[in-house]
Amino acid sequence: MGIGIVIPVWNLWDKMTFPCLQSLLKHTNLNDIHVYLVDNASTDKTATHAEKIGQSLFGASRFTYIKNQENMGFAIACNQGAEQAKKDGHAYILFLNNDTVVTAAWLPPLVNALENPRVGMVGPLLLFPDKTVQHCGVTVTPIQQVGHIYHGFLPAHPAVLRKRKFRIITGAVLLCRTEQFFALGKFFEGYKNGMEDIDLCYTYVEQGFMHQVVSESIVYHYTSQTEGRLDGVAGLQNGKLLLERKPQIIPDAHLYYVQDGYLPALTKDFVFYPRLSEEKRKELNKAVLSSYSDELCKELLLKEPFWHDGYQIFIKSLLKQGKVSDAFAYCQRAISYCFSERNLKLLLELAQTLNDEKIYEDVKSVTLKQLAEMKEKKIIHEQKFHQLMQGNKWHDKLLATRELDTDEFGIY
Repeated sequence: MGIGIVIPVWNLWDKMTFPCLQSLLKHTNLNDIHVYLVDNASTDKTATHAEKIGQSLFGASRFTYIKNQENMGFAIACNQGAEQAKKDGHAYILFLNNDTVVTAAWLPPLVNALENPRVGMVGPLLLFPDKTVQHCGVTVTPIQQVGHIYHGFLPAHPAVLRKRKFRIITGAVLLCRTEQFFALGKFFEGYKNGMEDIDLCYTYVEQGFMHQVVSESIVYHYTSQTEGRLDGVAGLQNGKLLLERKPQIIPDAHLYYVQDGYLPALTKDFVFYPRLSEEKRKELNKAVLSSYSDELCKELLLKEPFWHDGYQIFIKSLLKQGKVSDAFAYCQRAISYCFSERNLKLLLELAQTLNDEKIYEDVKSVTLKQLAEMKEKKIIHEQKFHQLMQGNKWHDKLLATRELDTDEFGIY
């Protein structure tokens, strides 16, 4: 009665799957697990190496290789592995992407968290290779956009470490009770490599469960390495299907940010973003402008990535020193935290200053399209905001924050 670890794969043997298996071998008590590798018709070494190497690493009794004759997609592959794990009598199933590397003592904290009967599924704190946060929970904005909360933050940040429940967590590493997973219907197989985890999480929510990210468990995630994983057309179809199946997805991002002392806000174009409280913003502005140094500004931005003034201040300093490439990189980071017209226009200006015609043309093509879409979607976002938030006490509060979306910064 152990844990069936289901790993769906399609190619990437040398780059991802083999290192993932090695990390499992190194950091997991093999007496607790059985690995089910579900191969979606790989054409690389996976097809010739996976079964033999898997059995040599874990033993024939603890490794099962399932070979599909065509690429069945994420959901079907996961369900195939889960079916076998259930047949073999495992009490828990852990779904694991092959673009992950586990670390010491990663599994016991996840199992312990499921001792709480009100918790549906659990996952670890996922880090990018640069040791910043990739996933510590998923939230939904007041315009119903789904995203990872606190991505790019330091893993020791108090907001990351806070113990709490989420309606949605990622399926990249996901532990659940076998019986419950099958009772609620498994992964819905109508999606094309995306949204399956959100759908499953909300199926649990509809039955009164919440989910948890366990920060004591650390796994590195290289994110979406499989070719076609982020296909635009498929993404739109998946999003439409999700809203058809789960129309009552609840906006909750603003509630988490407030809980951690941040100010949820809207740009003038009704794009949601978090920012520092006005008190904290002015405090950091004063600290860095009273005695400026690049080192101090970088340090404060690392500690508080939602300090939007800091990016503008730092970028100006870098430009004065002729460090255009660094300024360009920090502008991209600023956009990841606030997708605003000002930041996009600044990125275009910086791209032109790079003196690289190809980069400039590429950035220009993408950025001008984004700016046009932003204006087109403003009406849609505004309508969705009013539809979702009408009657909610946050409706007027969030509307008022649009006044904070200005070109002024550095005021203290």
